[in-house]
Amino acid sequence: MIFSGSASRDTAVHESGHAVARVLSIGRVGITDENAIRWIEMDWGTPHCSVFELPLNMPGLKEFGAREGIKEGIWPTVEEWRKLFSFMGIDPLEWASVRLFEITSGAAAQAKFAGVSFDSVWFDVGCSDDRQKVVETCQRIGLNEAEAKALLAERSRQACTVMEKIDVWRAVLTLAERLPPSGRMPGRTVVSIVQNALRA
Repeated sequence: MIFSGSASRDTAVHESGHAVARVLSIGRVGITDENAIRWIEMDWGTPHCSVFELPLNMPGLKEFGAREGIKEGIWPTVEEWRKLFSFMGIDPLEWASVRLFEITSGAAAQAKFAGVSFDSVWFDVGCSDDRQKVVETCQRIGLNEAEAKALLAERSRQACTVMEKIDVWRAVLTLAERLPPSGRMPGRTVVSIVQNALRA
């Protein structure tokens, strides 16, 4: 594989891990080929795989929120989130499970690529944003600390197991090789590359 340097190599694999996990989740909690990934940003600073977390632009959702007293610009309470999830037809725990699988798959891919443990990558400063996303995801659906830790352990194990599959790992490396050193790769391009590599 051709990469420009060790830092960008690890970053490319990490972001590709997120993206491949997201593609593997298509068909669940409202994820489709079209909305799975918005883009992958590879500029130095905060490279990331940008995804639509929830279909908050769903027709009627804004009006439903207004009827329920959920104010725009104010972060909903756990109970208000439950109402929103119900309107969207999404099970909160399944959504959180899918989300944590996607979030931890970046570290899982990077750990496999580097030949180190998942924990050594996950607890590194480079995963601070991912760890914060896990906290926010679990808080959004009202999990307590013990429940959140259990779900994280379960999903991170799944992520590490999935990365051992030949087709999945091929997709991660194929996408990582094709990511630009800087700028954005559109989501549709990302999904196409991953799906083709999975089928190869």
